[in-house]
Amino acid sequence: EEINSNMKELLIENFFHTARALAIAVEARDPYTGGHSDRVFQIASALGKRCNISATEQLYLEGGALLHDVGKISIRDGVLLKPGPLTDSEYKEMQLHTIMGAQVVKKLNCLFGCIDAVLFHHERMDGYGYPYGIKGSEIPLIARITSVADAFDAMTTNRVYRKALSYDRALEEVIRNSGTQFDPEIVKIFVKWWEDTFQNNLKL
Repeated sequence: EEINSNMKELLIENFFHTARALAIAVEARDPYTGGHSDRVFQIASALGKRCNISATEQLYLEGGALLHDVGKISIRDGVLLKPGPLTDSEYKEMQLHTIMGAQVVKKLNCLFGCIDAVLFHHERMDGYGYPYGIKGSEIPLIARITSVADAFDAMTTNRVYRKALSYDRALEEVIRNSGTQFDPEIVKIFVKWWEDTFQNNLKL
């Protein structure tokens, strides 16, 4: 039993080493997103625990949060690093990062359960997201959690095409998009996490 427990811990450790290595490879291409995957991981992890999901779902959520942008490794620099608005064709190319990312994760058996977060984190509750336009409960739970975590960190981080929003302003945006972009139940949990983290001066 002790050997099995040690093996399990080793597999989980290797799982996250692999996920982090892939995330770092993506962020190395874009200095404006440095640390983004790890911050999304931290937020998603905290939200998952508050959602009382299973240990297996929590593992896939955390791995998926780390890997959510891994498909951007296949996006051309001219699109990924463009300092202004994307054209329609460029935006469609950028959207492919979810599908490309899922294809990368699919090839790694130890990360297979993370595919839902990688593939579906840009879907919306109202069905106007991508890549497939699914909506509501059709979107896997770990993807709905990752969506909120990803959006909040993206809004509060400087990007080549815009300056970061304040935490307060980003919170307002998350709440404003509850029920359209984001799962209302996840938003409620996020708001409580935000209050505990920022109003009580805790760290991520």
